[in-house]
Amino acid sequence: MSFKPVNINLFKIQLPLSALLSISHRVSGIMIFFIVLPVSAFIFNIIAENEAAFISFFELYNSSIFLRTFVLFNILIFEYHVIAGIRHMLMDFHLIAETLSASNTSSKITMVLFVMIALLTTLWVI
Repeated sequence: MSFKPVNINLFKIQLPLSALLSISHRVSGIMIFFIVLPVSAFIFNIIAENEAAFISFFELYNSSIFLRTFVLFNILIFEYHVIAGIRHMLMDFHLIAETLSASNTSSKITMVLFVMIALLTTLWVI
């Protein structure tokens, strides 16, 4: 009896919201490590040089919608990672039950919190 390898089509699998949240939390952690932290360190290095560099950076920031959007996305990635991380910690400490319904409910609450905070952050940054 020979078994052929099974190719799973990930686009046809309907994962629950909690699984998508967990996967996106891991992806956001990778993005923080490779994008958000280096960019934040670079920007801090620029604005910490002297007052003229600080002023010129914020003039560029105020005039460039691309830079403002990029900074906004970096902030949103970090916020999402923190909110999803708090959910994971609550689950690790067994403050959220380990059932599918509790996991889906906490995922929905996490997404609603993120959307609310993202809207407030967008209004503040842009």
